[in-house]
Amino acid sequence: MATTNRADAPAKAPLSSFNSFAKLFPVPGFTKLPGFDVTTVLDIQRRNVEALTAANQTIAQGLQTVVQRQGEIARQSVKQFQDLLSVKPSSTSVEETLVKRIDVAKTSFEKNVADARELGDLVAKVGVEATDILSRRVVASLDEIKAAARSKAAVVDEVKAAAQDVVKAAAYPKTGGRVAVVA
Repeated sequence: MATTNRADAPAKAPLSSFNSFAKLFPVPGFTKLPGFDVTTVLDIQRRNVEALTAANQTIAQGLQTVVQRQGEIARQSVKQFQDLLSVKPSSTSVEETLVKRIDVAKTSFEKNVADARELGDLVAKVGVEATDILSRRVVASLDEIKAAARSKAAVVDEVKAAAQDVVKAAAYPKTGGRVAVVA
């Protein structure tokens, strides 16, 4: 069964959609807010969606492996059951026939327990892989948001400094906003 890799989709699709929307419904100054970079936010969200898609693909492929292995186990179980039924009483004693059937049943049971553990391990491995993909993306996303917030804080600091200069210039028009400190 062929799988579709959605991560190969055009990376800028969300951005182009936003730009189209912004052209249809312009909000004055929205894309020029100090410290608010729409492109950065959309890039972070695009990478989040890509990580979610990768995790979903990991789960789908893992479950496909589990289902295939379950089919193999089912075929083996049918063969083991046939083997159990094939032990026929012979010229040997009833006790020997019973011992043979018990041995086949014991071997079948041990094999079924081992197969169940293997399936459980496969499912757990798939879950861990998908969780790791999402966990790494959450950490990276938080780091990206923190970096964007830091750059926004720098812009806010610049705006505050410029505003203070304007206030000083208005308060002290003859000095151009410069205040001499006299001790």
